[in-house]
Amino acid sequence: MPLTPTGFSPSMSRRRGRGRGRRNALIVALVVVLLAVGGGVAYWLKSRSDAREADRRVAAVAHAYLDAWKTLTTAPAAEEPAAGDPGGGTAAAPAASAAPAAAGQGAQPAAGQVRERAGAAVTALSTDGDIPVGALVGLMGDVRDRLSVTGAELVPGELTRSGTSATVPYTAKLTLAGFAEPLAYVGELALVDTGGGQWKVRARPSSVHPSLKPGLRLDRAASTGERGALLDVNGRPLDGSPELAGNLVGRVDPASGLQRVYDARLRPQGGSVVVRTDGNETVETLKTYPSSNGEEIRTTINLDVQRAGEAALGTASRPNGALVAIDTRTGGVLAAVNHPLNGYGRAVRGSYPPGSTFKIVTATAALMSGKDADTMIDCTQTVSVGGREFRNAEAEQFGAIPLRTVFAKSCNTAFIRLEQSLPDDALERAAKLYGFDSSEPLPIASVGGSFPTPRDAVESASASIGQGRVAASPLQMASVAAAVASGTWHQPFVVGESPRSNPLPAEALGPLRDFMRAVVTEGTAAGVPMPGDVHGKTGTAEYADGNPPPTHGWFVAYRGDVAVAVVIEDGGFGAESAAPVVSAFYTALDGGQVGGPPAAAG
Repeated sequence: MPLTPTGFSPSMSRRRGRGRGRRNALIVALVVVLLAVGGGVAYWLKSRSDAREADRRVAAVAHAYLDAWKTLTTAPAAEEPAAGDPGGGTAAAPAASAAPAAAGQGAQPAAGQVRERAGAAVTALSTDGDIPVGALVGLMGDVRDRLSVTGAELVPGELTRSGTSATVPYTAKLTLAGFAEPLAYVGELALVDTGGGQWKVRARPSSVHPSLKPGLRLDRAASTGERGALLDVNGRPLDGSPELAGNLVGRVDPASGLQRVYDARLRPQGGSVVVRTDGNETVETLKTYPSSNGEEIRTTINLDVQRAGEAALGTASRPNGALVAIDTRTGGVLAAVNHPLNGYGRAVRGSYPPGSTFKIVTATAALMSGKDADTMIDCTQTVSVGGREFRNAEAEQFGAIPLRTVFAKSCNTAFIRLEQSLPDDALERAAKLYGFDSSEPLPIASVGGSFPTPRDAVESASASIGQGRVAASPLQMASVAAAVASGTWHQPFVVGESPRSNPLPAEALGPLRDFMRAVVTEGTAAGVPMPGDVHGKTGTAEYADGNPPPTHGWFVAYRGDVAVAVVIEDGGFGAESAAPVVSAFYTALDGGQVGGPPAAAG
């Protein structure tokens, strides 16, 4: 065979060409296969990533939904109104008395707003299903209220998803007031992708409890036990006093006052959780709890002291007023009386300028700052501070007199001069010792004392005589008198024990007690016969402009273990309106007879 110029025969060259073609075809085929496999792997990886992202979103929505539901179930309701009686009646605070503390009012909407925000979160995470979303939120609230849910644990389980649908099981434990064990069950959330990866929970009654469907609700079947009673300090039921029932103690339905605060302890224990129709027919019993009577709760109220206070306040010269008595040893409230009886709760909710009764605090500040009973102070008819003129009642003036006499005679101008001689923060520090910090002293809507930091010399002068922005309730001022008697200020309380207390400086106690006794024996209240060793302080508090300005009458006092504060609205001088009521109060405590109110002038 002839050779080609390259040295190979033509047939050999053709065979080698065919071999290269097969190899190239194999390479192309291999590349195609590899590309196909690579594309499949990429597709599989993306699908897996998308699935993980979808699962993550489902889980996040389920967690957020259960958290919002829990908050909606366990957040406290808005507090009861701070004005009117605790039953939510229509009684309004009289114009003559200051409004209750603003701090309490500001806190009331906040509690309800937590529930509103939780309901809005459930709404945002839900979509209409067997029922509208709004009905679902309402059902959650209905379960909370009917079962009296006080705590909730809602724990999501392992999700299952198929395409645009998913389910998330959860375990629930609802703590119910009065039941020893929680209501435990397993539920399930059904979720759907509403578009663009936005997962939401379908609104179904069964998502709240598996036994629920449209037309059914959860409810409590009543215990066969009896409701517990609120008792006085000696074990006597308080429900026999209309005055206490209308204010401090409150009502069972609608829940108010102490009946509301201690409802979980008072209500009969046990019963059952059932499923009922809208027609109130029980179709299933979910759990039964043994029945027992509610707890009997002993309070600090003493019905004998309460009746003495009611009788004494009935002698008042004006129609509106209040009396509070406190155990000086503990701070426990012995009596809370309003006039008219069962009217607006002035005793614990009324907020008034304390007037000269606040001079107990100013005198404390002076004694803490090194002054003593013999410190001489000028009692002129008037004194000017920052361009404002302050004057004494009835243009009184006594010249230079010792602090003891200044207190007994209640000289305004001397007290203003006294305050000017003290360190800048002395009066505020003393006020804090007596609890003037704007806090609510009782677990029901109540007012303590407030002492805003004075902004200038005029406000400091006003504050020193219990005017300006200083405010207090009869409850607060009774605690001030009790503090002088015992040597320790106790925050007032009605169940248990005082939540806090402040010891008064030892160097102040002896002089303060002597000062308050001098008020009764030789000072502004000397004209009012007092039964026994009564220590007191009069107060005449201006509450509006006028010539002369209108005033409330005050008297705070203690005798033995019982301290008392009385305010008479529009009563004028405290020695003429409030002090006689305190005299009648201690007389009634001793078993004596007290007369009715003075006859109206004819």
